[in-house]
Amino acid sequence: MIKIDNKSLDYVHGKNLCFVVCVKNTSIDCDCGNIHNNVKTLKIKVLFETEVADQELYDIYEYEGVKLFVLKNLKVTGDINVYQKTKIPFMKPKFGLKGITA
Repeated sequence: MIKIDNKSLDYVHGKNLCFVVCVKNTSIDCDCGNIHNNVKTLKIKVLFETEVADQELYDIYEYEGVKLFVLKNLKVTGDINVYQKTKIPFMKPKFGLKGITA
């Protein structure tokens, strides 16, 4: 089941926008202990539906007319919950995601 909170719905509704969930790889290198790691974090973007390239790579979910594109190699661990984080004045809103792991 998918749930998108009201603030997030208000932001994307009527603007023909959708949510896209992808993975951001960050490499951590430390010379002191010869440590080289890659950390995967989930990232959620708001895009126009026409900007989503290679739509066959995504599982598509829909909630009240708003689409959520999730990469097929991500694991859905429970109910998907999209929410808007605390908004800072003069900045675009940021969104969070629960129920999916990398």
